[in-house]
Amino acid sequence: MIRALILLMLPIVVLADVPKKPTLTRYRNLWNDSLFTSKPVPETGPARPEENPLEDYALGGISRLKDGYYAILINKKDPSDREVIKPGGDSGFTIVDVKWDESNWKETVATVQSGSHRGSVGFDDKLMTPKTAAPQKPQQAQPGRPNIPGANQNNPQRPPGARTPRPRVVRPPTPSTNNNSNDNRGRGRGR
Repeated sequence: MIRALILLMLPIVVLADVPKKPTLTRYRNLWNDSLFTSKPVPETGPARPEENPLEDYALGGISRLKDGYYAILINKKDPSDREVIKPGGDSGFTIVDVKWDESNWKETVATVQSGSHRGSVGFDDKLMTPKTAAPQKPQQAQPGRPNIPGANQNNPQRPPGARTPRPRVVRPPTPSTNNNSNDNRGRGRGR
């Protein structure tokens, strides 16, 4: 009887697979949804103050009008980006208050509001100074061509390869010692 039982179980043992180690993801739902485990607290870190978009702007100019203020705001990061604030305009910026400094106009500060943000905007010396152009290099004369000031080397009307005209030189007349200069004028006219 034991032999018969062993013979019956032998094909089952021979055909069985090798036991496999269970994967870690098999018990994941127990880790997250178990009543006996606590969920991790998300790390928030220190509270960051909300960025005010008005900190990126400086005053380019401001004037008082009858019905409000006219101002130009210059973006500090991109000076070519300018916002114009007009009374009754639709730029998204409004001027709440202006503190004028009569002795130094650069110390004038405007309180500007954009949506729910409010901030002070003043003049920035870096943005107010005009950029000077680089000095031009003197034009070098090309070999074989005279350097004539005022002659346009890139004249579109002149075909390429044409000679450059020479400058015209007019010499003043030399005073003659002969007082009969009137006689020379009439010659050849058939008098």
